Amino acid sequence: MAKTLPKIASFLRPIGKGSDDLVAVKLHTRAVTVAEVRHNSNVVNIDNLASAGLPRDLDMKNLSRQQDMVVDVLRTMREQSMFSAQDAGIVIPSGVVTLRQINLPFMSATELAKEARDVSFWAEVEPDIAKLEDPFVAYYTLVSSENDDLTRVVIGYAELATIRPWSDTLLGAHLNPAFIELEPVSLANYLYTSLPADERRQSQAILHISSERMEVIAFQPNRFHTVKLEISEFDQVLLSEIEDVEQPTGDFWDEVGGRVANTLKQAILFLQEEQDFPPFSVIYVAIDALRGQNLMWLLDKHFSLAPMTLWNPTSAANMAQPVESLLSQVSNKSGFASAFGLGLRKLGTFGDDGPGIIRLSLLPQSATLRRNRQMGVITRTMSKFFLLAVLLMGGWTVGVVVPSFFESQTNSRGFDNIRVEAQASQERINSITQKIQSLDEELNNINVAKARSGKFTMMDTLPDLVPDGVELSAYELTASNVVTLRGTAISQDVVYLFQTELINSGLIESPTANTPEAREGTPYYDFTITGTLRQES
Repeated sequence: MAKTLPKIASFLRPIGKGSDDLVAVKLHTRAVTVAEVRHNSNVVNIDNLASAGLPRDLDMKNLSRQQDMVVDVLRTMREQSMFSAQDAGIVIPSGVVTLRQINLPFMSATELAKEARDVSFWAEVEPDIAKLEDPFVAYYTLVSSENDDLTRVVIGYAELATIRPWSDTLLGAHLNPAFIELEPVSLANYLYTSLPADERRQSQAILHISSERMEVIAFQPNRFHTVKLEISEFDQVLLSEIEDVEQPTGDFWDEVGGRVANTLKQAILFLQEEQDFPPFSVIYVAIDALRGQNLMWLLDKHFSLAPMTLWNPTSAANMAQPVESLLSQVSNKSGFASAFGLGLRKLGTFGDDGPGIIRLSLLPQSATLRRNRQMGVITRTMSKFFLLAVLLMGGWTVGVVVPSFFESQTNSRGFDNIRVEAQASQERINSITQKIQSLDEELNNINVAKARSGKFTMMDTLPDLVPDGVELSAYELTASNVVTLRGTAISQDVVYLFQTELINSGLIESPTANTPEAREGTPYYDFTITGTLRQES
């Protein structure tokens, strides 16, 4: 299901829509920064960047006490159309959440996901987790090798009570929390994405300097480490205020620079010697301050293990004109790198979590959010298909069915009229038939009553009895009903045939023919047939 839903959502995206982009929120000690970033065809596009000052300094480790202040600023920025996205992610500084790389025996992704649901599993490999009250652990797998019996993961862990104010801040600003990401992860992801493809497999290092912490972030495709620089609070304060010094020279600043550079050198050597990182070709420096020239000058002067450069995260990016205008007024752009890195993240609704080397979110509901978004795409698609089906069925009904229905009703009414007329006609026909039958009976009675008998029957039938070759010349009927027929025939046989016909007709009783006499000088015979006319009863 975890792999099927993204595929279905991606397939239905043209119909179901749904944005996967988010606005990245980064809190500074005295300001709030929001950034909207896209990554298309391996090009980073910075579409929007805005910053707003805070009324007073922000204590990152006690955000819940100052949450309303941050929420008000974010709401104001939104009302002023300084950003538009509804989904948001927020960057958590390193000191708030612990980040570790740990090595485990080989485990499949399914096995690890199953074990990771139980906090005690992580407590066995990282005992500090067991000391936390209601801990939350997020992890990302770097290496999974059955041959080496190795599963290398990066984990971030903290108490839920520590993480909750960060998501609550986004909710308070009427934003949908989509990502809570650690700052070292954001920085590594952005550097990895902005590097040329041939440099991504090389070891990379970032020196991240904030007002409260200094750390080195080192990574390769198969490993990730962070090392905190253990410098005194006094040196930390000096470094946070070094930009206000006209020129950090002299023995005092040389001692500060030497101590910091030596601590940095120890961290780099630890990564190379203990964690097997190859030498770093360059160390990118990200400073959470508007200026960084004095600090960079001090580090360059005292650190020589690897070249250092003040990171410009916009050097390989395409920027919208308002963003370019804003950044042209900032001398140190490196402080925006973590916001850009988080801005590259995706919700993963369509199977794409965004570019980068590590995908790690401290938002406990991130899996549920992703699944809900995927179901939302499917639901919207089904709703549109249902609406389309309703419209098509409605159009078909109105355009085809309804006219046919009315036409059938009209035809039906015509058929009913025809049927009524047919029934009436049938009744008339039946009445006429009965009348005809009655008239036929009356006619038959009349025919019977007026039936002709005797001689009339003989006169009516005789012409039909005369065969070919016979011509009658006389017909005599006496009072005693004796009939005498005289005529001429072409042969004697024809005469006897005529006599036979008379016998068969039953009109004359015992018709007797004389012997035909041949007429002199002709081929004809004269004959006489005598009989008694039969009377009808």
